[in-house]
Amino acid sequence: MIEIKGVSKVFSGFSLKNVNISIEDGEFIGILGQSGSGKSTLLNLVAGLDKDFSGEILINGKKPSKMIKDGEVAMVFQKDLLLPHLSIWENIAFGLKIKKVAKDEIEKRVKDAIIEMDLLGKEKRFPNELSGGEKQRVSIARAIVTRPKLLLMDEPFSALDFNLRDRMQKMVKKLHEKLKVTIIFVTHDREEAFYLSNKIGVMFKGELLDYGTPIDLYNNPKNVYTAKLLAVENILPKETFETLFQCKVEPCKFVALRGKSIKIVESSKLKGVVKEISFKMGGYSIIVSLGNEKITLVEEKEFLYKIGDEISLEYRDNEKILIGEQK
Repeated sequence: MIEIKGVSKVFSGFSLKNVNISIEDGEFIGILGQSGSGKSTLLNLVAGLDKDFSGEILINGKKPSKMIKDGEVAMVFQKDLLLPHLSIWENIAFGLKIKKVAKDEIEKRVKDAIIEMDLLGKEKRFPNELSGGEKQRVSIARAIVTRPKLLLMDEPFSALDFNLRDRMQKMVKKLHEKLKVTIIFVTHDREEAFYLSNKIGVMFKGELLDYGTPIDLYNNPKNVYTAKLLAVENILPKETFETLFQCKVEPCKFVALRGKSIKIVESSKLKGVVKEISFKMGGYSIIVSLGNEKITLVEEKEFLYKIGDEISLEYRDNEKILIGEQK
């Protein structure tokens, strides 16, 4: 188990504020947030790369520095950091040689890692002879060959194109399912976080704003920031929502409605005027004015109206999200 208790850190222009997370063995945790949110700072503290902080971090009851010393924590960065003068085989074996693992055991582990990361036939090549995706596969192989109890990954696929990133995500997901190693994965890509993670922590300006399973976060974001990060199209102050939709809601600060929860009907008291129409992957995004307010609809089928048309609307009451925080 990993316990992050009241962890804070202050440095020039930024502060990490009282982060608390408990992570069970074998979980895949995504840390999601925009640049500057503190997610990489938190990862560096867990990795033991930075010891200047308040609070406590324990990995199976031990401090990160002890886990690093014992070789129980491995890390994969955005940059591959491979040793250019060593072959792929030698790069993967490097950590094992430092630990003075027996030669036969090194041979077995490196071969297994090469097979696992689909690198057969590339063992004698050097880093400058590999593509970006191949380099990151070597980096992951080098990390898992030490059989760590905790694998930390800091935006390892952000520099790859869409197809390579998709392939690497599938490979890491399969690897996690097979090895059952605990993984903390930092990313700014919500789709990546949702695909890979058992649980996701949402960070903003050094704070952990939300933490839960992907389904929990999607259905019940605790604050406006999380709702926007997860692409909820309509977030209205409680009073505005009640006025527009002529209904009362439970105590909250904001009401969020996904665009697909608002439907066009033949007739209703709620009427709006189509202002913008655009096609996005998976359907049409339609902006409709309701007096002084604007809302967004999402239609999967062809949208038959044009800009300036008046339309009648209704929403699915059971799909509204009540939000208590604005951060």
